[in-house]
Amino acid sequence: MKARRIGAAILSALILVAGSSAVTWYIATQKARVASDGVPASMLTSTQFDRFVSTYQLIRRESIWKNTPNQLLLGATNGMVGTLHDQFTNYLTGGQTRNLESVLSPTYVGIGIEMSLGRPLTIQAVFPNTPASRAGLKPGDKILDINGHSTHGMSPANAVALMHGRVGTQVTVRVSTAHSAKSLTLTRATIPFPTVYSLMLPNHIAYMNIMEFGADTGPEAVQQFHQLMAHHPRGILLDLRDNPGGELTQALQVANLFVPKGPVVSLKYKNPAKNTTYNSNGPGTHLPVVVLVNGNTASAAEILSAAIQERQGGELVGTRTYGKGIVQEVIPLSDGASLKLTVARYYTPNGDYIEHKGLTPNVRVTEPPSVQPSDIPSQDPQLQAALKVLEEKISASQH
Repeated sequence: MKARRIGAAILSALILVAGSSAVTWYIATQKARVASDGVPASMLTSTQFDRFVSTYQLIRRESIWKNTPNQLLLGATNGMVGTLHDQFTNYLTGGQTRNLESVLSPTYVGIGIEMSLGRPLTIQAVFPNTPASRAGLKPGDKILDINGHSTHGMSPANAVALMHGRVGTQVTVRVSTAHSAKSLTLTRATIPFPTVYSLMLPNHIAYMNIMEFGADTGPEAVQQFHQLMAHHPRGILLDLRDNPGGELTQALQVANLFVPKGPVVSLKYKNPAKNTTYNSNGPGTHLPVVVLVNGNTASAAEILSAAIQERQGGELVGTRTYGKGIVQEVIPLSDGASLKLTVARYYTPNGDYIEHKGLTPNVRVTEPPSVQPSDIPSQDPQLQAALKVLEEKISASQH
C-alpha cells in the first residue's frame, strides 16, 4: 500500500485552492490613480481617512504603550483585510509570501504533515520517513500551539510560516491526541512532495490518485496516465478525495487527459471585461471514468470533477465536495509582501456556482470514521463502491 497523502496541501485554507502564486493574474491595470504622495485622490478629502491619520498620530504621540509605525500600519492593514470576512483573503508578509510560493514546490522544508481546511488545526496526513512520522504524529491529532504560539484563531498563513524554516532548525509543537496532550520538538527537513500516484487494479482497472495540483502535477499525471494506458485498461478510477486544489494550470493539464476539447471552467470577475473561460485541449478519454470525491475535495479538484461529470460522462462517487467556488490572486506589494485576494467566482461547464454547496455525487457513499482513503479495496468501502459503479459503466458501454 502506498503512503497516501490525504489532506490539504500543508494547509489548504492558505493554499491555493484554484489560483496559486504560480498562476497569479496581476491587476496592475486596475490600480487607482494616486496623488503625488501615493494616497488615492478620492481619499484625500475623506473624513474616514482623516480619522485614520489622526488616530495613528495620537497613538504615536500620546500612548504609554510601546508602538512602532510598522506595528501600527501592519495592524491597520490586517484590520482592513479582516473586514472582508473572507478566510481565503490574507495579507502576507515577505516570509509568508515566500512560504506560499514554495508550498506547491516538489519539495519544501518542514516536518512532513498536512493540515485540514478548517479549525482547529488538525493533522490530516503524516508523510512517511519524515520528522513528524518518526515523532509518532498521527492523522486526527490537533495542533494546539507552535513554538509557544497558540493556534486558536491562528490563520493558516501564520501556521505555515511557523512550521517552515531552514533545514536542521527545530520547531516545537504541542498536540492533542485521542488520549492526551504532549509537546514535541522536531528538526525540520526537506520533504519530497509527489502529488500523483497510480497503479493497475485487478480486472484491468486503471487507478490514479491526485493528492493536490502542485507545480509538477500536470507532467506527473500525463506520464503516469500514458503508463496506465499501455496496460489497456477497461476503465479509469480517478481518486480526488482529500485533494484541496492548487494550481489551476496544472488542473487544466490533467483535464486534457480526461475531458474532450471544450470548456472546463469559467471565471467571472468584478470587471466583466476580465471574464475568462478555460478549455480542455483534449483529446480526453473515451474510457468509462469514475471519480472518488469527499468533503475535502476542493477548488481545482472540484473544477476537474465537475468537468468530468458534466462533459465526459464520468460519475462521482463518495460524499458532497467542499464547495469552494472562488478564486484568489496573489498580488505583490512592497518589501516582498503580498495580498492574497478573492477576485473571481468560478462556474462549471453547465454554469453552476458551487460556493458553499459543493458537487453532489452521482452515487453517495460515506466512509466510516475509522477508515482512511486508500488504494486497497478490501480496506476502503468507498473504493469498493466506486469499483462497482465503474464495472457497471464498463458493462453498459459494451452494449
